[in-house]
Amino acid sequence: MTTGERIRIEKKEGIGTITFGRPQSLNVLDTLSLMNLRDVLSDLARDDAIRVLVITGDIHFCAGADIRELSDKDVDSAQVFAELGHSVCNRIEKMHKPVIAAVSGYALGAGCEIALACDMRIASAGAKFGQPEVALGLIPGFGGTQRLTRLVGMGASKEIILTGRIIDAAEAHSIGLVNAVVRDEQLLDKAWEMARLLVQKSPAAIKLAKRLINEHHGIGGELEMEIAFFADCFATEDHREGISAFLEKRPPRFKGV
Repeated sequence: MTTGERIRIEKKEGIGTITFGRPQSLNVLDTLSLMNLRDVLSDLARDDAIRVLVITGDIHFCAGADIRELSDKDVDSAQVFAELGHSVCNRIEKMHKPVIAAVSGYALGAGCEIALACDMRIASAGAKFGQPEVALGLIPGFGGTQRLTRLVGMGASKEIILTGRIIDAAEAHSIGLVNAVVRDEQLLDKAWEMARLLVQKSPAAIKLAKRLINEHHGIGGELEMEIAFFADCFATEDHREGISAFLEKRPPRFKGV
């Protein structure tokens, strides 16, 4: 099953694998890609033959949102875009089935946020993680301010988000962002090894355990605030300068307005 070139779906041994399939664009996500992903997640959630999901990407996991699409957005359309991204990440997090992110290459911005919404993250040794939105005059818009903080703690989360620094797989593992790091060629084998282990467990027990863990760390209201603040960034000169600098391949000159 495919949804054009953007997303490939494979179902095998009770495991559904979602692969981002546009490596030439570093698997960046535009509105159509997010809508496709949202629909695929809904279909797999309803498929009783699928017990575990693996999300991965060709060469790169996902380098973030499509910056050229963001360059055309105002506050209102940015809010709609953020709401779509949140709906995708919420579906991953709240799905009754366990979801594993198998991360190679870049997992930046929205890509990192999708990985954060998964239950477990396996990284190849060459993987890179980050929330570099500040360089565009933005904040993470798909749940990153909340899920990253919940996963690695306030200190590490603030450093990653406020500096926009990109970290390697070893550092991501050391702060608890990923569960395991393997050689690049072993990534999918390791993800499938974990998926096969989960397939053997009780779906009813996994559903209840996942629900209890998530509800103990509920972040509903804070996610709504993130959407609003992300959209507010699109009214700033800093955001317009950040986007222009990115597209023109030059350092941004921010003024704080």
